[in-house]
Amino acid sequence: MVVRNVREDEGRALLEMLDALRLGSMGSNAITVRILAANDHDGVCSTQILVSVLHKKGVKYTVVPVSGNTEIIEQLQQLEEETEVRSVVLLNCGASLDLQQQMEESAAPANVKCYVIDAHRPFLLANMSKRSDRVVVYDDDPRLEDPTAPGARPPADDEDEDEALSDDEGAGAEDGEAHVWEGEAGAAGAAAVVDRIARKRHRQEDRIEKQKRKRQRINDYYLSSYCAMPAAVSLFKMARQAAPASQDLLWAAAVSLVGYHELGHIGKLEYDRLAWEELKEPLDRTDDFTLSSAPPSSVPSTDPGTGPSQGMASDDESTIPTARRRLPRSSAALGKQKLKFEAEFRLMLYKHWTLEESMLHSSYFYGALELHRDKGIRSLKNFFATAGISPSAYKQLYSGMPMPIRKTIQKKFSEHGKAYGLSKEKMFLQQFVRDLGPLGDAKQALWLQEISSSDAAHILFGVLGTVPASLSGTRVDLLPQVEGGRRDTAAINEIEREAMKENFWRAFDTILCKDPTALETGIKEAVEVAKAVQSLGRFIKDTKAMNKSSRFFWCKVEQPPHMFRHHLSVRRLAVWLLHVLFIDRPKSEEKERPMMVIVRDAVRETYLCVGATPNKMSDDRDEFGHLFRSVLRADRTLKYRYDFFDKSCIEIACDDFDRFWEILTDTA
Repeated sequence: MVVRNVREDEGRALLEMLDALRLGSMGSNAITVRILAANDHDGVCSTQILVSVLHKKGVKYTVVPVSGNTEIIEQLQQLEEETEVRSVVLLNCGASLDLQQQMEESAAPANVKCYVIDAHRPFLLANMSKRSDRVVVYDDDPRLEDPTAPGARPPADDEDEDEALSDDEGAGAEDGEAHVWEGEAGAAGAAAVVDRIARKRHRQEDRIEKQKRKRQRINDYYLSSYCAMPAAVSLFKMARQAAPASQDLLWAAAVSLVGYHELGHIGKLEYDRLAWEELKEPLDRTDDFTLSSAPPSSVPSTDPGTGPSQGMASDDESTIPTARRRLPRSSAALGKQKLKFEAEFRLMLYKHWTLEESMLHSSYFYGALELHRDKGIRSLKNFFATAGISPSAYKQLYSGMPMPIRKTIQKKFSEHGKAYGLSKEKMFLQQFVRDLGPLGDAKQALWLQEISSSDAAHILFGVLGTVPASLSGTRVDLLPQVEGGRRDTAAINEIEREAMKENFWRAFDTILCKDPTALETGIKEAVEVAKAVQSLGRFIKDTKAMNKSSRFFWCKVEQPPHMFRHHLSVRRLAVWLLHVLFIDRPKSEEKERPMMVIVRDAVRETYLCVGATPNKMSDDRDEFGHLFRSVLRADRTLKYRYDFFDKSCIEIACDDFDRFWEILTDTA
């Protein structure tokens, strides 16, 4: 195993990975690089960056979206027969799986190496052991620059070295003791032997104590999970050095970063620091930024095992599935796109929706104004009146608002918001905004002239979280069945897997904001998710379904809307509840605690549990993963799924949930 620190030399370690991928492809016309990308927003953004760079370097690759460690294992098992593959790149996944062991068990060719770029922490220590000589982990975590910080990573091989040292020391001591006993006589000799025995006992006690401290350090390391540098931001460092910097790739990195903040994985302080240091400063000091990354005309979207014509990056459009072909874009439309870094509203999609609806569905404004109450709705209308925004303006799409209001809307909120309990610091977020130029002419009503990175992230969430209507919990009688009338679990899983892959590629085609039709569809899906989150959140509040344990708040939903079959939508709900009910609620009497949302999946006959933790200053560590693992160790008969890359998510069979919950609450 090799652990490379990406924080040194502005990410040159990733340039070495790029050189290794390029050298591995030389002398071969086959696909030599397989990219396993997490089916999340960072996986989409990092894939955009990596495939753009590989395309420019002439490296052939295939991309396979994966939703869990099980799918990674399945891909590694295919390597035994696919001898052309020499490199496997894991984007925002793989760090929690023992890759060396899996490659050995899969009989992958000895020359295949895994390159891991993953934001999820903690890394599995086995992946960082010197025994894992086929795994290269790229570490980009500013928190670990202080080795004494809480949860600091212990050396992966220290324990084995200490055990070997202990054996050697023990043997030497015994030999010495025997030699002295035979060579000395009388009281002096006996005293010397007693002294040596006492020293040996002290050494053994010291070794035991040292091993206890190391075990405790390892336990502390695995105690909490968090997200470090987004994979897309790390790869942007590589892209800047591999070729002239591109606004397309910077945009992908910016959307990835703000997405982690919107999902509650990265706190405000950490987001601001990374946005300025990793993205804003490079943009300011780079004179040769190009407008477009000139990405490949296509990217393969299917599993490479489904057919050779669909498993390679090809310049021949006849071999590309229709859904993956890119529509031509005019040079004028591309040439006028540009990026700005500025304070923008934390109002979800307000430029592509009505101002009123956006405020009703944005967690900060909903919580601060208490819009679940009639009093809050009256306060909102009074605020609009005080700010000089008429009902005809705030009830129509942003594109239809009078120009004077559009130009002064931020000023109005800043001047009048404080009287209604709105904080300027929380109303705005410094973020990148993309000017789409003439592209907006295609969908003028949706105001596609510009889009913020946070809105782009919400669009990705909406696309990635889409669940096929054929797998709705309200239509269980129409689900695939096997003989005897039982549900065909394998067929259901396969339908879901293919749908998730299709979602990934739709998000991939949407992220750069160059297709107005894809943007329009994404906005509609994001709006539907926002409405569902607000509606279910209000139902939980009104029915007093929120409960409190000793360490976290929790609620259980037995009949959730269809879209909450996806863990991403459930996380959105958990974060929304956390902010509305506690963090952003004025004069909240409850102390902030983590939040767990439990929803029943009638299709899979499971309960999906997703935890969210409030961001306190710069610390956003989450302990739900530790709690879940403690339960699974306590009762090994539970039926569950726990291969999510986000370790605050777990799926428990309905029949076993009561036992799971009893142990969990006892542990907490």
